[in-house]
Amino acid sequence: MTAHAERPRMRAAGRAVAAMGIVLCLATAAAAGEVADKAAEAEALLQSGEVAPAFEALSAAVDSFWASAPLTIKQAYFVAGEDGGKFSLRPDGPFRSGETARVHLEPLGYGFSEDSGIFHIALTTSIEIRTPGGLILAKTEDFGRLEWVGRAKSRTFNGRVGIDLPDLKAGDYELLVTVSDQATQKTTSVTLPFSVAAN
Repeated sequence: MTAHAERPRMRAAGRAVAAMGIVLCLATAAAAGEVADKAAEAEALLQSGEVAPAFEALSAAVDSFWASAPLTIKQAYFVAGEDGGKFSLRPDGPFRSGETARVHLEPLGYGFSEDSGIFHIALTTSIEIRTPGGLILAKTEDFGRLEWVGRAKSRTFNGRVGIDLPDLKAGDYELLVTVSDQATQKTTSVTLPFSVAAN
């Protein structure tokens, strides 16, 4: 089984606005807490016409929410091969032994390390291939790294990993992907069911 850590790509920066909206909704529902307090401050500043300070307060609310949230995989799914720099959703259907299974990952709640004004995201992955009953057939601890570097924190980071499937009998299996954040030591896992066709 061969591991491939494929180059992460970024989605539109405008997705960050949606994340800020989520924080506002959470703050409204919460009776107290740092996130709610900062979001309320942003709302008050906005109502008084102080747009720039309101944006800074809202950014602080997002930072607080992000720091307190557990590492989470928002989306994980199999994708087809790269075509002109883009990946498409893999059509439903079984894999074949030896085929490369590419998994798209969208994490949330990861941390950032900073060096001279440059922010870094670094996630490591490990994988297991097992039966639906839990029997582990293949396992790789240090599977690959997903990394990003930029001058501002990005919360739309995503990446892909590619796995050359071992020689498996026809049937149903599960791919367990564990993601660990180097900055916060947070860890999370996601399981993707898949099947293998007869040769």
